Amino acid sequence: MARNRGDVLDPEVEDTTDTASEGTEAAEKPAKAKKEPKRGELPEGYVTPVGLAKALSEKEGVEIKPQMIYSYIKNAPKDDRLPLEDVTDSVGATRSVVKLDAGLAWWDRKNQRVAARKENAATKKATKEANKAAKAAAGDGEASATEAE
Repeated sequence: MARNRGDVLDPEVEDTTDTASEGTEAAEKPAKAKKEPKRGELPEGYVTPVGLAKALSEKEGVEIKPQMIYSYIKNAPKDDRLPLEDVTDSVGATRSVVKLDAGLAWWDRKNQRVAARKENAATKKATKEANKAAKAAAGDGEASATEAE
């Protein structure tokens, strides 16, 4: 403890902190009751989005993080959303879950959409380059025709 210049140490005054009483207070408190789990068991065949991520990671052989699943849920097209359902688990809590097979099918459809989008982009790029090359070739033909005149 820092002292001001005016403080004088009194040798007769002892420290009044009682460490023995602190230990007995902790011993007198009753033991806390074991908390019940907030989440219970889900019905058979249902998983949470985190459980879906784990199942997909096993299926795909690549780690799929739960954040990815939540992002895909949020950004999925309106015509093909993840079929989430609210169910009551074993402790009475309401949870958003999906049937595992429906979630896996939704993931496959999402992958097909992504593949189709990539294919369309590649086709569009190839067409654009072909048109650019044809236009350049046509431009060269016009330039040589004017030079011949």
